[in-house]
Amino acid sequence: MKKKATLNTLRVLFLVESVERIEDIPSIDLNKYDFKDAAKVKKIPKGLSIETVKLISKLKQEPEWMLEHRLKSFNEFLRRPMPVWGADLSGIDFQEMYYYITPEMAAENAKNWEDVPGEIKDTFEKLGIPEAERKYLAGSVAQYESTSVYANVKKIYDDLGVIFMDMDSALKKHPDLVKKYFMKCVPYTDNKFAALHGAVWSGGSFLYVPKGVKVDLPFQTYFRMNAANEGQFEHTLIVAEEGSEGHYVEGCFVKGTPVKTETSDKPIEEVTVGEKVLTHENRFKTVYHTQVRPYSGKLYSVTYYGDSKAEIKATEEHPFLVVKKERAEYKNTTWNPDWSPVNNIQKGDYLAMPIDREVMSSDVRVFNVNFGKSKGKFNSFTLALRTDKDFFRLLGYYLSEGTTIGGHYVSFTFNVKEKEYLEDVKFLLLKYFEKEPIQGKIRNNGISLTLCSTKAARFFNSEFNHHAHTKQLPLWVIHESPEKQAELIKGFWRGDGSYMYQQYSWGIKRMFRMNTVSSTLARQLRDVLLRLDVFAGINSQERANKHVMHTVYVGGSFLQKFANVVNAQPVNEFAVERQIALQKLSQASLAKSYAHITEKYAFVPVKTISFEEVVDLPVYNFSVDEDESYVAGGVAVHNCTAPKYTTNSLHSAIVEIFVHDNAKMRYTTVQNWSKNVYNLNTKRAIVDKNAKMEWVGGSLGSKLTMLYPMTILKGDNSSASHLNIAFGTSDTWKDGGAKVLHIGKNTTSKVIAKSISSGGGVSVYRGLLRINAGALNAKSHVQCDALILDKDSRSDTYPHNEIYEPTASFTHEASVGKISDEQLFYMMSRGLNEADARSMIVLGFLDDVMKEIPLEFSVELNRLIHLEMEKLGAVG
Repeated sequence: MKKKATLNTLRVLFLVESVERIEDIPSIDLNKYDFKDAAKVKKIPKGLSIETVKLISKLKQEPEWMLEHRLKSFNEFLRRPMPVWGADLSGIDFQEMYYYITPEMAAENAKNWEDVPGEIKDTFEKLGIPEAERKYLAGSVAQYESTSVYANVKKIYDDLGVIFMDMDSALKKHPDLVKKYFMKCVPYTDNKFAALHGAVWSGGSFLYVPKGVKVDLPFQTYFRMNAANEGQFEHTLIVAEEGSEGHYVEGCFVKGTPVKTETSDKPIEEVTVGEKVLTHENRFKTVYHTQVRPYSGKLYSVTYYGDSKAEIKATEEHPFLVVKKERAEYKNTTWNPDWSPVNNIQKGDYLAMPIDREVMSSDVRVFNVNFGKSKGKFNSFTLALRTDKDFFRLLGYYLSEGTTIGGHYVSFTFNVKEKEYLEDVKFLLLKYFEKEPIQGKIRNNGISLTLCSTKAARFFNSEFNHHAHTKQLPLWVIHESPEKQAELIKGFWRGDGSYMYQQYSWGIKRMFRMNTVSSTLARQLRDVLLRLDVFAGINSQERANKHVMHTVYVGGSFLQKFANVVNAQPVNEFAVERQIALQKLSQASLAKSYAHITEKYAFVPVKTISFEEVVDLPVYNFSVDEDESYVAGGVAVHNCTAPKYTTNSLHSAIVEIFVHDNAKMRYTTVQNWSKNVYNLNTKRAIVDKNAKMEWVGGSLGSKLTMLYPMTILKGDNSSASHLNIAFGTSDTWKDGGAKVLHIGKNTTSKVIAKSISSGGGVSVYRGLLRINAGALNAKSHVQCDALILDKDSRSDTYPHNEIYEPTASFTHEASVGKISDEQLFYMMSRGLNEADARSMIVLGFLDDVMKEIPLEFSVELNRLIHLEMEKLGAVG
């Protein structure tokens, strides 16, 4: 099954020095970027061979020299062994990758946004093109899979001779310029993945800034990976001629929607950071960030069969977990769910309801029960109870027919014909609370049982509530074994259930029913039945001056399973009537159910779907640890950030930057790939006399990242700075750093790397600093700091420094630390709570790096850092 997780988009920004206006860039809403779109694509056959290489070159209609370069690169790739140092790369299967994927309707190098095919245009509009371009970009390129689908540069810079386009177009329109620089900075012989890139590269960006031209707005490129088993190999080539300057940057639900938390369904606006919610992976995970924003546009409304009151209202891009209806007949034959934006869902498609099958069973449980106050404080007692199958049947009786009175009495009421059940309750109360209840007189065809027991009354009241409309199941009941839960259902149905057997002109209607005025309990009963592989619908009826009646009903092909759960041997006339109906049931040819159950999900068909236009409507969303999904309105939804698959993908790009005399280039990259992506890139810049190169990086997401941008300070008085922040969270390995080679005289470099490890993540700094003999008066400073937030995480530092010039000056600092109890105590003694104290410590750790990154260059990076701190619980 395909899964889904974080932003699968790479955004690169090139920006020039004079950028005061960049302060107006709005903060980026990253929650918009996590989706899988439905654009149709063409793929060459899976696998890597010399035929693959030749086919890519043929499809792209490349010149002969490029094909020769590809073939040489492929032979080098075959010759080189896989790297064995650093992170584990054994999960990469080169023969399971698609090396060239292109949209079927791709418009080659469209310059007019309206010429881009609709499905692809919709994808990039969600990522901010062309809005960002209109507001603050000098130009933008959009790449979808292996193909660039859009490229544009503002006329003012076009007139100055600036070239900014996708690499494929540059190869056709400026072949001599491309040939002069292509893989000259990073040759295909550099490493195994550089060789692979040279063989199968596709797409990317080409930026050429002529001599003396200074661009005062950024260029931005968007790279989108949308397919499973994809290899993406874009090539970025940047040339800043003498005296030029440039900067390149890589680049919900309405109030009241019920969300399934660990304790109950809760309106989405009341969900808070730290709470646990059920995800599409059938487990409860922690909320680490919440948001509310005004929304204008189409608001979709979805209803589905199986819940008469369920109506889910979501913004048009919000993904649901869906199985598309495969035929006009009654029900699908395959059930492989995938994420789909709500605006792609149709009537009859199936929504997925995750089934929480976790079991935490115990035959004896101990409860602490309050029973009164003394000097303003509650007194309590410890109550140990055998929580076996019979006990769960008693719980079912209480939930349907029981109540507590005054904190000292437990009362049950049954119909006079239900003496069998009355006797069963007597037996159970005596068994577990060692007191015999008092049986009342018959009134209005009803008989009551009353147990005088403070312990029993306080137990039932504290665990299940005593008002009928507030009754609910505690977590320990929800996660008990299905065998015990079947007894709870049996007890509830005996107390407040019925079997409907009705003859109509069109046929016979058969249905089991259970009634409650508690909406929470009705949904919990449905969830328990799902654990028993029985699908139940909920029908809610308004009643004048009374609480809404919720009927949990079972029909169709699930009737017999439910009958097996609740059936009991009859001993009186009333039960005999039921037994006759059950016999008729077993003899009948049952209709199929509209619902379907698998091990992980129940699937229910969409009943209606519509939309309305809204303006500035508050909508809510939140982020969830690892799974980035939750259950809203009973069905699985994503939190709107890029598709993740169970199969691995490979991103192996190359970035080459040539900074000629007196030029300046800044390259900013913000990467947040899905956690199935191997992110293995090579980035390198050659810097000439009096030139300056600046790298700014933020690395999040991906399964594994190995990235070491390199600067070669070739010319005298050249300089470089590397600023990087990396987050290693659960199931991620961040192996990064920087390389700087000093060749020219009076060269300077600065490397500052900060890493945070949390949730078992691994962060590694691996750096190389070399000052050659003859690099007179070279100066370099390297600083790498790591913060480890828990005992399961790890941080390693591997600096490699070679100084061959006696006049050079070099300093190196490294630190690894954690948040200590002393730090927390100090902060909390100043009046801060623990969460705020951790927040200040973590943000303080990043402060010196943030001061080094100019605000106008790092709006997006700042936003990502802030979100990641919230995810770690460091920002409220």
